[in-house]
Amino acid sequence: MVKSRLLYPDVLRIAAIIGVVLIHVTAPTMGILHIIGEERFWWTANFINAAVRWSVPIFVMISGMFLLDPGRTETAKQFYMKRLGSVIPLFVIWSFVYYLWGIRHELHRFEWDAFIRGLIGNSIHYHLWFVYMLIALYSITPLLRIVVKHASETMILYACAACFVAPNVATIAGMAGWGLGVEIPYLTGYIGYFLLGYYLSVTRVAVSRRRLLYACGCGAYLIIVLGNYWMTSQFAHLENYFSNYTSFPVLIIAAALFVWCKQIRFDFISAGSARLLTFISSSVFSLYLSHLVFFELLYQIRPWDIVHGNPWLYVPVVTAIVLLMSFLLYVVWRGSGYALRKVMKLSFRMPKVRELLAHIKEIYDYREMFRNMVVKDLRARYKGSVLGFFWTFLNPLLMLGIYSFIFSSIMKSDIPNFPMFILVALLPWNYFSQAITQGARSIINNAELLKKVYFPREILPLAVIGSNLINYLLTLAILIPALWLSGVPLTTALFAFPIVLLIQSLLIAPIVMLASLGTAYLRDLEHILQVGITILFYLTPVLFPVSFIPESFRWIFDYNPMTPIIHAYRDLFLYGQWPDFGGLLPMILVLVVLNTAIVALFSLLQRNVVEEV
Repeated sequence: MVKSRLLYPDVLRIAAIIGVVLIHVTAPTMGILHIIGEERFWWTANFINAAVRWSVPIFVMISGMFLLDPGRTETAKQFYMKRLGSVIPLFVIWSFVYYLWGIRHELHRFEWDAFIRGLIGNSIHYHLWFVYMLIALYSITPLLRIVVKHASETMILYACAACFVAPNVATIAGMAGWGLGVEIPYLTGYIGYFLLGYYLSVTRVAVSRRRLLYACGCGAYLIIVLGNYWMTSQFAHLENYFSNYTSFPVLIIAAALFVWCKQIRFDFISAGSARLLTFISSSVFSLYLSHLVFFELLYQIRPWDIVHGNPWLYVPVVTAIVLLMSFLLYVVWRGSGYALRKVMKLSFRMPKVRELLAHIKEIYDYREMFRNMVVKDLRARYKGSVLGFFWTFLNPLLMLGIYSFIFSSIMKSDIPNFPMFILVALLPWNYFSQAITQGARSIINNAELLKKVYFPREILPLAVIGSNLINYLLTLAILIPALWLSGVPLTTALFAFPIVLLIQSLLIAPIVMLASLGTAYLRDLEHILQVGITILFYLTPVLFPVSFIPESFRWIFDYNPMTPIIHAYRDLFLYGQWPDFGGLLPMILVLVVLNTAIVALFSLLQRNVVEEV
């Protein structure tokens, strides 16, 4: 990580996207003051909403901070190609997504001319107004840069003031029923934010003025809170001035927050955390475009009650879910694009069948090393612990006890033989999750070995899978007696266990191999995987049967490849019946082809891995 990089813009971007989501989550409650169950719930939403009204202005200020820098040497043509060339394609794609989302219940109404008219007229979705404003700002940025280059700081400040006074006067006059002789474009206030971001980034604000600005910011927050109540209760038919992004109170808060973050600078953040911060910051524009689809989906299902629910309870949860889903979509989008570029670049170098078979034979030739790595991993797993190897059995037993207590005593379940229902699924899930999370670090943890001797790099992730496989097989020494003591009959269906285990291992192998290689190039992938595994745990029928899931959500479990595997384990261990091979056998064919392709891809991408670790 380059230490000279300014971190406070990244912090502001991340805070701003959280603020935008909070605005959308609290907005439905803000509009129901007269019908809400308890007025204090409305005030809670009001406090939260007012506290983040600065979010959109901050986005514009950060853009102005960087794009109006007179030191930039790019020509107008280069600027337009770079900025508009990156914004417009995403804008068109997401406009199309929101158009389809808007007619999702009547897709037969799709019309290209209606889409194009909506795209031109900004009528597809209210959320896209920000992109239209951004494109308009970008179109005049080269001109504004020339103005900034030849203007003094005082003149820039005067220009900012003029840009804010005009729309505020127009808004207040409109609320009073007065008409102005000229129409003030809504873009004027955002030009002010654009200029203000640059001005505050290059101007040193004296301590006394900073303190005054902070005090004014706190006062402006109270004005927004009280003004929202006054407008909503007395003038609900009018546009709320206090929540307007270009209003004076919002302007003061945005300026105070920008100056405060600039003063802190966040240079105390470690290099690793700074790199993660920068990566998240790079996702903000995509999160802005995508988050409302996830929010509207959740709001349509409405798992929370905005009339009688306490916003302190549902707002943080909904916000976290929306942000997480949007960020995962960004990671998938970015990762897919990166993988596609690499595959296209390396496709002509893909090994021929003969080379691939030779490479697989080479891996087999190192089987003794594979065995030693597995033994080493098993010995190191509980090295230094008092109970040592017995943790292999204690871990699943402790988890079984916790889940059984929660779902049998606190959240009572009517599933027969519920402890065994959980244990049969929990053990293979532990194999799946631990193999992936530990395998992701397999190359990094053996960096010194990689630099000393040559061996097929595939040995490292495969050894982690092997050690976790043995660990899983050892836990059967608990499962089989537990089933017998619980009165569950053991039938000949157990002969299908090796087939199900093979399918699960074939599923784990490509994930671990790609994760180990990806983590070597991008350390953040390890943490992303841990979050993903946690989410997948609750999207896999480990603690409950799929029949407990509403029909509208069951398709998520149907597309989860671990679902048929968990069902198969329950069939052969718990229910004494042969699993559904009609769905499992095609999985074997698909996974064999997938593993072969991953081995070929791994052999190409691992060539420079030593330099990365």
